[in-house]
Amino acid sequence: MASILQNVFSRALYTIKDNQQIKSLASHASLYMGIVIYTAIGAKVFQLLELPSETGRLETYQALLVTKRVIFLESIYNSSAEGNSAEYYQGVDTALSEYEVVCSQAVGAGVDIVTKEFSYNWDYIQSCFFALTILTTIGYGNFAVETFGGRLFCLLFGIIGIPFMLSVLADVGGIFAGILQLAWGNNKDRIRLIAEKLHIISPRPEKGGLDDMPETISLEKNLLMILGGLLAIILFFGFGAFLFTIWEDWSFFDAFYFCFVTMTTIGFGDMTPSISGEDKSVYMLLCTVYILVGLAFTSTIIELVRRQYAESWKKMQELRAQIQAQLKLADTLKKISETAGIGDIFQFIEKNNVDLGVSIAGDLEELKNNLDKFKKSGMGDEFDDVDIKTLDWVEDNKKVKAFFIYESSL
Repeated sequence: MASILQNVFSRALYTIKDNQQIKSLASHASLYMGIVIYTAIGAKVFQLLELPSETGRLETYQALLVTKRVIFLESIYNSSAEGNSAEYYQGVDTALSEYEVVCSQAVGAGVDIVTKEFSYNWDYIQSCFFALTILTTIGYGNFAVETFGGRLFCLLFGIIGIPFMLSVLADVGGIFAGILQLAWGNNKDRIRLIAEKLHIISPRPEKGGLDDMPETISLEKNLLMILGGLLAIILFFGFGAFLFTIWEDWSFFDAFYFCFVTMTTIGFGDMTPSISGEDKSVYMLLCTVYILVGLAFTSTIIELVRRQYAESWKKMQELRAQIQAQLKLADTLKKISETAGIGDIFQFIEKNNVDLGVSIAGDLEELKNNLDKFKKSGMGDEFDDVDIKTLDWVEDNKKVKAFFIYESSL
């Protein structure tokens, strides 16, 4: 009976765990599907609001371009009989100026002055891409809403959609962070060996120094994670740049520049993917996926690098506080010996068998080793004003015991 109950109980636990995993997967999937549906609906609304206005504007410029071209040609033909008179040149110049103005306006609106054809900015594919630039706050600015209804909907769409997109990016970023932590945990020894061979970090000593400290506050670990994060971003941008050199008529540097401007949400708009046309739907989808994954990946790497910098700074501040505490203790003991006239304070403490609690000699040696590590790594400028030589006053008194007086410098 007991074994039956145990089996039932264990199966129930497995069922609960499976249900939790299913719920977790369903939560992730619903979040991603939600942003896809929200973007698709928003793109369709933008198209319905902006496409009629754009169509009318393009057709107007198309007709105006053809009309002005005919007028320009007629002015040349009708004035040719006048020979080289001043009126002839003035008439041709006026007609040419008017035609040039219309050409400039038509080109700005998207009309080809050679073929007189035009392409829409607000087809559904580009409307989806425009909606994506709103949600990700990239905002290339190569085209924008112009109608009152479009601008009003843009406000509402962004107010709701931007926090929604941030939630999606945070969720994807959490997945990337877990993957990176797992990769670091499985390969940190190999990465350390490679870094030592490349002289990025100093070889690990057998004992003593900063490497004996906990892994989570190791300066060298922070340095390796920072360099690894930057390398990961460069490789990701390089992969995207390689793909864009295939899809677009861009050089590798221009494509890398576009990836950087996009993933950092700078979004100048001087370079954008050519996604107009019905045959570019697959290309737009690939661009969308790459941008979304890239934003999440870049923000994750930047956050990890920021945390490592903050952790290194915190560690330096803690070490500074310990050194200052030791300096204060040494200076206090020295003043006591001078004021009380008892000669060598350490001999007095040892002769009278005074036990103050903690060995200062070992702590002093550790502080000096740690400070030396920071200075060798190029991050020791923070300790330039610390007079470590003051601690030499107690260097030779290895049997002395004392207590730490901690004083925060933060």
